[in-house]
Amino acid sequence: MTDRRFDGKGEPTNRMETELTRIARLAALFVPLALAACAGGSGPKLDCPQVAVLQQASRLVRSAGPSDEVAARIIDARVTGVAGKCSARGHHGERVVFRIGFAATKGLAARQDDFTLPYFVAITEGDSIIAKQVYPVRFDFRNGATQAVATTKPIRLDFPNAPRSAAQQVLVGFQMTPSELGQARGTAR
Repeated sequence: MTDRRFDGKGEPTNRMETELTRIARLAALFVPLALAACAGGSGPKLDCPQVAVLQQASRLVRSAGPSDEVAARIIDARVTGVAGKCSARGHHGERVVFRIGFAATKGLAARQDDFTLPYFVAITEGDSIIAKQVYPVRFDFRNGATQAVATTKPIRLDFPNAPRSAAQQVLVGFQMTPSELGQARGTAR
């Protein structure tokens, strides 16, 4: 016996479509109102810099020797994303707090189970680097694992609450050697 809400072919009946249409229309009305309420808060206007992954430095592949073949790969690591928030800090400042996610695949040519790769956090404005710091990220492939993930501890950066801060950007990515950077530019997708 078929459920009365369906026509027997997996399609909802008109009554169910009407209910879903009404819910969709209500959502279309209330979502913009909810977003407007969030944007129009009574707190100070923040000029936070954008935090993003630098595309050219989002993937680091290390191989045994000059070969780019899969069998020669030692590790293939990626920055999977950044997540965080910006909030007021005192009367004249703002704080950006974020974490960076990474994922890596152990290559066929790998001879170890533990890898530490360098990544950077840079504050830029236009084409200029204002500040840059390099940190380590560790990938653990013990017990026969071929995949590993890592997440940084929260990174906190303080900025003045000024329009200039909105023109700045926080970029993250792998710190690469010149040859690795050349390879990344050649295989960027």
